[in-house]
Order: sequence, then C-alpha cells, then structure tokens
Amino acid sequence: MGRDFYMMLGILTGVLVGLLIAVILMKVTKTNGNSRSEYDERQTAARGQGYKYGFFTFMIGDAVYAVLATGFERLPLCVSSAMGLIIILSVLVQISYCIWHDAYFSLNENQQRLKVIFALIGLVNLVLSIRSICAGEMVVDGVLQISSLNLFCVGLFFVFLAELALKYRKGGAQEDEGEA
Repeated sequence: MGRDFYMMLGILTGVLVGLLIAVILMKVTKTNGNSRSEYDERQTAARGQGYKYGFFTFMIGDAVYAVLATGFERLPLCVSSAMGLIIILSVLVQISYCIWHDAYFSLNENQQRLKVIFALIGLVNLVLSIRSICAGEMVVDGVLQISSLNLFCVGLFFVFLAELALKYRKGGAQEDEGEA
C-alpha cells in the first residue's frame, strides 16, 4: 500500500468526520432542539434560487476546467484542488445569495452559535494551511496540491463571515432609517 492509498484513506476519513460534525451541528444550533431547519415560504423560494445559481456556477466551473485541462499540458492546480475549488465557489455563490436574501439562517437556528462555529472551522483550516505551507506540501513543482483546499476553505469562511457582517450593518442602517 502506497502513499496514494493513505492519502485517499485520509480524504475519506476527513469527509466522514465532516459529515458527522455537520449532523451534530444541525442538532446543536437549533433553538427548539429539533434537528430540522424551519424556513418560511419566502426563504424556501430564495434558497431554491441560491441552489440554482450554485448549480450553474458548478457547471460553468466544470466546463471551464475541462477546456483548460484540454488546452494546457499543465495547470497550476492538481485535479483534486481544481474540483474542490469549483465546489467551494459553487457553495459560496449559493450561501451569498441566501445571505443577501435573508434565507441562510432558518427560523429556529441560533445564529450567533453558528457564526462562532464557522469562525472556528475557518481558524482550523487556517492552521492546517499554515502547517501545509511550512511543510512544503501545498505547492509541489509549481502545482497547488490537495492541501490547498484548506486555504480555499479559509477564503470561503472569510467571505461568508464578511458578508454576514456587511448584511448586519446594512440591516442595522435600514432599521435606523426606518425609525427616523
């Protein structure tokens, strides 16, 4: 069993641990103890639009990658990094749309707890990214390796939290204008 087998096993373990954490978070972040998210009709419609835009982002990203991979002998990212980046960009489009249309958080969700958890996940990914850079594992022969996905996740969580802060400031400013 070579290095590739252990790499694949590590990725599979990471995915399974991530799914387990997601299931736990679904339960811990709800205000009523129910693990199901509760959305009103407007939120459900906006979430559907967000998923649609995320899906189209994925399709376009996949097509662009196929063209680039066909046209160039060597790309600056390995296949795993490219696919992961396309998924992360698609997720970013979906959550950004939902944030700006007040459809990201469910009606029964503890938003503050979820924001803290996301910030912690972003910090863990940042630590993993720094470790990978210091160990010389992120870039090999000028090509970003799979460990670059941690850095892409840091970007995702940074943009996510920044958008939440901007949305909060914009919402607070609108409430102040409405009171005057």
